[in-house]
Amino acid sequence: MDRRYIFLLTVVVAFGVLKGTTSSAIAQVLSRKEPLVPLLSQDVEIREKIFEVLYLPDEELIKELFKWPKFNQMDLEEKGWFLQRIAIMRQKVRQLARSKARQLGLSLNEEQLNAFEKSYWHKRLEIEKKFIEETENRRKELAKELEDALQKEFSNLSTKSVMELEAHNKSH
Repeated sequence: MDRRYIFLLTVVVAFGVLKGTTSSAIAQVLSRKEPLVPLLSQDVEIREKIFEVLYLPDEELIKELFKWPKFNQMDLEEKGWFLQRIAIMRQKVRQLARSKARQLGLSLNEEQLNAFEKSYWHKRLEIEKKFIEETENRRKELAKELEDALQKEFSNLSTKSVMELEAHNKSH
């Protein structure tokens, strides 16, 4: 599976439980009315917030989590499960970065690996931001074209039979 999808799935799994949070970045994104795909492709600020939290020392991580109302509503078992998911995400993030260091042929000590890991993810997020900025207008154009095509195709739905519609879809 592509590392980008692994990363995305890890983020979604690790923070899926926070849907009721009032944390500014997460609440802002979760309150959007836009479809899921643009949400996942555009919200680098969520990833930045996640990485900030991931790299906090354990004590500070716990303090930050207790600022999130949804975390405070969890029972002890749910909190333990959630912390376990964060630990898994930390491990995956570390593995991906260290794999990249090996792939680049770097021979680093533990301190250097930790610095490489943080730098790697910071720079990956910067690439994501640039990519989104460069492609956002084109994505909007394509989305508009799709909406127009669907509007045209299905606007006369009430006058077409289901069989005619299926035949039309098979021909396209």
